[in-house]
Amino acid sequence: MMAALLQWVSGGLVALGLLLITCAVIGMYRLPSVLTRVHAAGAVPFGGALVIIGATLATGEGWLLLRGLLVAAFLMLTIPSSAHAIAWLAEGRPEQAHEKARRGRGKQDRAPEPPGG
Repeated sequence: MMAALLQWVSGGLVALGLLLITCAVIGMYRLPSVLTRVHAAGAVPFGGALVIIGATLATGEGWLLLRGLLVAAFLMLTIPSSAHAIAWLAEGRPEQAHEKARRGRGKQDRAPEPPGG
């Protein structure tokens, strides 16, 4: 009985984590500017932590659960810090960052020069 409940809980945590990661990826793809994309990326550490905790909880191993919690804590500390650094750099040059986001991915980094000028 307890093992079945543990499997359901761990499966639910993994499913919820994957849903959060999917929403974050869709937000990063569809949102218009760098700052809003960084904001959407803020859901990734929580989703990743839920997936890791759910997967390690399903094994029933105590030491593996401890390792999963340490990795989840590392994600929760490092991803928001890197997102803050990206937003800080984009804020220093907002016109360039927003213009690059409007032009889309895979295109030139600079706008072409007008002819004769």
